Amino acid sequence: MIALGDASVQIVGMAGDTHRIDVHDGAILSACRHPDGVSLISGGDDGKVMRLPLSGSRETLGEFGGKWVDHVAASAASGLIAAAVGRHVQIWAKGSPSHAYPIPSSVGGLAFDGKGRRLAVSHYNGASLFHAVSATSKGQSLKWGGSHLTCTISAAGDYIVTALQETGLHGWQLPAMQDMQMSGYSGKTRSFSWSHKDKWLATSGDDHVVVWPFQGKTGPMGKAPLTIGARPDTRVACVAFHPCQNILAVGYSDGALMLARLEDGEMLSIDEPAAPITALAWSDSGEYLAWGDQDGRIGLFAMDTRA
Repeated sequence: MIALGDASVQIVGMAGDTHRIDVHDGAILSACRHPDGVSLISGGDDGKVMRLPLSGSRETLGEFGGKWVDHVAASAASGLIAAAVGRHVQIWAKGSPSHAYPIPSSVGGLAFDGKGRRLAVSHYNGASLFHAVSATSKGQSLKWGGSHLTCTISAAGDYIVTALQETGLHGWQLPAMQDMQMSGYSGKTRSFSWSHKDKWLATSGDDHVVVWPFQGKTGPMGKAPLTIGARPDTRVACVAFHPCQNILAVGYSDGALMLARLEDGEMLSIDEPAAPITALAWSDSGEYLAWGDQDGRIGLFAMDTRA
């Protein structure tokens, strides 16, 4: 299932057959996989959070009076769903609205940990960490000046990393609350991806992929990142680690799509440059990589076709 910028979702079969569903009265601002593993959750500028099963039906999970639903996130492990609407984050448990958290400012990003019980929320002047299963969670405040955009949390929940408006990243090591600065980017980071077992964090925001090491007790502190897949005069737009191997899918703003192997930096081209890559996603088994670009093209790459 693929969310498009024209407020529709396309269901694409393995044989290339497609089925279009009009979902929102306006643009789709955010989308993620439903905890059931087969449905899609979408948030729109019409103030609705929708669930789209493969059957093509539509289910309204929530309506927020026309307020934009900028971010959605979900966890298959806990079954929780989160949506950011203005300065609040709404939580659904077992498919029903459960509770909401007030946020100090507009939300920049949402991310669940591997167990789906803790929720990281980035915003102005830092981030907040909630025990999302609890309606009474006050949230742990993680402070750092400036505007914090998209965020990510490691599966084990011991690192939170945010992208800064001024370029670069800021992170916190938990539970010690130790700050981490990761700088040197020429552009803003919009895409994060953790390798399996949280050993590496790949990031966009430059003309090459910046991959930070998170082995050991201090993570990337005092360590240089790996830099791979350099393409001058363009930028890395999307990154997605294979679920089981140290192989990274990389989409560029010139439309190039490649696979990178961390061990030696070897690159394999999947598709010729066209429109900027806007989405990457692996199947759970890692057998297939799906991608989409700014012009609405979509593709599916089978790993068994690698040379």
